[in-house]
Amino acid sequence: MLQSLSIKNVALIKEIEIDFGKGFNVLVGETGAGKSIIFDSLNFVLGSKADKTLIRYGENLMKVDAIFSFIGQNVKDFLVENDLLEDDGEVMLSRTLFDDMKNVCKINGKSVSLGMLKTVGHMLVDRYSKHDSISLLKAKNHLALLDKFGGDEILSIKEKVSESFSKVQAIKKQITDLGGDKFERERTKELLSYQIEELEKAQLQAGEEEELKNKLDMYSSAERINEALSGCEESLEDSSSSVIDQIQQCEAMLSSLSSFENINNCRERLTSARYEIEDISQTLKEIKNELSFDEREFERLDRRYDLIRSLIKKYGGSCEKAIEYLAQIKEKVNALEDADFLIEKYEKQLEKEEGELSSLAEQLSIKRKKVALDIENRIVAELRELGMKSTVFKSAFTLAPITANGKDEVEFTFSANKGQDVKSLSKTASGGELSRFMLAIKNIFSQIDKTGTLIFDEIDSGISGETGVIVGQKIKNLTKSSQIICITHLPQVASFGDDFFYVSKKEDERSTYTEVKHLQGDEVVSEIARMIGGDKISQVALKHAQEMIDQTKARA
Repeated sequence: MLQSLSIKNVALIKEIEIDFGKGFNVLVGETGAGKSIIFDSLNFVLGSKADKTLIRYGENLMKVDAIFSFIGQNVKDFLVENDLLEDDGEVMLSRTLFDDMKNVCKINGKSVSLGMLKTVGHMLVDRYSKHDSISLLKAKNHLALLDKFGGDEILSIKEKVSESFSKVQAIKKQITDLGGDKFERERTKELLSYQIEELEKAQLQAGEEEELKNKLDMYSSAERINEALSGCEESLEDSSSSVIDQIQQCEAMLSSLSSFENINNCRERLTSARYEIEDISQTLKEIKNELSFDEREFERLDRRYDLIRSLIKKYGGSCEKAIEYLAQIKEKVNALEDADFLIEKYEKQLEKEEGELSSLAEQLSIKRKKVALDIENRIVAELRELGMKSTVFKSAFTLAPITANGKDEVEFTFSANKGQDVKSLSKTASGGELSRFMLAIKNIFSQIDKTGTLIFDEIDSGISGETGVIVGQKIKNLTKSSQIICITHLPQVASFGDDFFYVSKKEDERSTYTEVKHLQGDEVVSEIARMIGGDKISQVALKHAQEMIDQTKARA
């Protein structure tokens, strides 16, 4: 249940905190006082789309905190899984919106994504307004609700359908992996055989592309390399003033001074340098001797390099990957050779499993239709109590391709007037009819679709009189399993309330702001009297209000 709601800088609200009761909480007050702003604030902290125009004029942020207690096991499990559950079992949702549209979302003081905040919000609160359909009224949810109402009996068959569907899909994948039908397999074998022949003929070697590239680069620069190496050879040892000769002369001049340690060290370093230069010179000679340019060899290497580049472009991007691909397609061709035998085996398995799946899906569909009939009768009975005497309600089943969820698609349809065909709820129901339909379905599903807090924004739209009393009674019934927070302008509904919050608009010298007051005793009677007779509260209205409250207590 929603224990408290703290709102700061939202529209006309400077800063307020509301402590809600666990039963039927009623928000009352003049139109425009700010009741809907309270619901907008709650929607905001539950993860709805942010609107920075709601930030109070002159402020740079708005902030809403909501504390929930007595949370359901599904919420606890989710919070434990995400390391968000506090020891006391309470949940505090917090969201701040800055004027640059930056969002800060927290659960129990830990920063979370907006998506996670929204997920938890959906588990904690179910919302309904005269403008929006709640989750129970969305066609995509009807089948899941029907199955949930059917309980363990439907759940056990659904699990069998899901397992059978998975087996069918696995067999189909095995057949697909073997190349499909016989014609497709032959075409695949022909293509793979061509690729195998092309790659085996090329006899690719790992690292060959890089080796060929280096050789071709050398051949392409042979003349320039030869000139450079010849020049180096002459400078190092062939000329009369070669580097090696000059170093040897220095060594000889320093050898007579070997008794001087620092001079002898320099001589030894010169000797080491000479050995290194002699080795370099020898290596350069070998490179030069091996560099004899052969135009035929160059052309052969160039063709080989082009072939390799063409193959690796087709088969993986490198010699290593092309070699790996060759091994894979050889295995695939071997498998295709045995495919006829394997596919015959798999197709027999598939026929058996598809028959089992079809049978299970049919069993599930039959049970669903039985459950749907029960739901239809209950909803019609509820709606007749709510004054809709000619209501027809049906669960429209549509046959769909079998999936893990069976073969049914379901949409709730209804007609409020005698002689009219049933149609989609969203296309048929007026505001008042939709409100009563929602109440009926909520009462039926309240024990299976448990949500800690239900929010109703002017659910009494389009109704009055004795129907309003029945609506109030239905909402009151929901408090057996859920906390209710409701905005209403109907005294018949308000009289069933447990906690009353009067929302009003005030002004001071600088601004306009919204206040919320928790009404007690005679204040409740006066407010219901105002709802009955207007701002000028008469003794008759007060008496009527008291009688209305007394009657609702008797009904409870």
